[in-house]
Amino acid sequence: MISEADVRFPTIPFRKTAVLILIGLVLYFGYLYLVGFGTVRSELARVNLAFVALACLVSLCGNVFHTAGWWVLLRHMKYRISLGWAYLIYLSSIFFTNLVPSAALSGELGKIYFVQKSVPGTRVDRIFAAGLMSRLLEVVPTALGAILGVTYLALYYSLPIWALGLCAVIALGIAVAAAFILAVSMNVRLLRSVANLFLNVVSKIFKGRNMDAIREKVDALVTQYEASIREISASKWLIVKALALIFVAWGFDVSVAFIAFMAVGYVIPVGVVMTIYSVMVLVSLIPAFVPGGLGYVDGLMNLLYSLAGVRPNDAFSGTFIIRLVTLWFLTAVGGLATLLLARATGGDRAGP
Repeated sequence: MISEADVRFPTIPFRKTAVLILIGLVLYFGYLYLVGFGTVRSELARVNLAFVALACLVSLCGNVFHTAGWWVLLRHMKYRISLGWAYLIYLSSIFFTNLVPSAALSGELGKIYFVQKSVPGTRVDRIFAAGLMSRLLEVVPTALGAILGVTYLALYYSLPIWALGLCAVIALGIAVAAAFILAVSMNVRLLRSVANLFLNVVSKIFKGRNMDAIREKVDALVTQYEASIREISASKWLIVKALALIFVAWGFDVSVAFIAFMAVGYVIPVGVVMTIYSVMVLVSLIPAFVPGGLGYVDGLMNLLYSLAGVRPNDAFSGTFIIRLVTLWFLTAVGGLATLLLARATGGDRAGP
């Protein structure tokens, strides 16, 4: 059996992500240049800061429910950590997800890292199973909101066919990918095949290195992981409870986008904001190796809001506030949570 002692995480090399962040910032400022820096200044001058603060508060509240959806799964796996400590770890995972873009994998590794540092006798397969199931469940309300929203836009708005098609393809594509990942994760034979394929690639890169010990360890991890994910999925009430919490979190997330437009004095239809926000969350899951989707997410969101009839300046301002809260603010808060966790778990273990 693979235990905590067999799988250790090294210190995370933050400096190596500097190039990715620089690329993302170049793209983002390129986007601002196209909009016009004069337009940026004039639009931001009319922002209601009280609504921005409210959006930040609502975003933090939403992440309490995102955390709770993961936490109930983690508790089911016998990890007795408090919701408050899990909240810090979840905020830290946002920091890692935005800093090291990898379809949220970096965020899950961050969770494993700090749970392992906080709780003696952890097993990677159990923590990862809880995290993966939580991520898959989070796709459900977002994909559903995007699909229903695209139908709404098709019926009541004159969006170009390509825009509607793009939104539909993204929503359906991510939903199918999530279903495929779940199916693979519960089939130990497929998991072993994927793991062996990955190890074969690694062995070709590092020629001459003996991979037998690593293969044995990975095989044991796959077997244990398959048992862990089946243990979670066997409890239907547990899944329903986690999904209900995640639906509440999604409601808070959409509210952030709605409040962001209120901050610039524009009352946007709920159906429009629900659709475009959900689509952009799904877009951000696509591994583009740019931190936080800087540049391309902002530009595409602005374009879709404009196509849905939002005045271009309002579309830009609303998009700017949404990203200010969901990217910059949460990344900063997640960074502070990471520093706190690193300090609390450094050296001797500090319990939650």
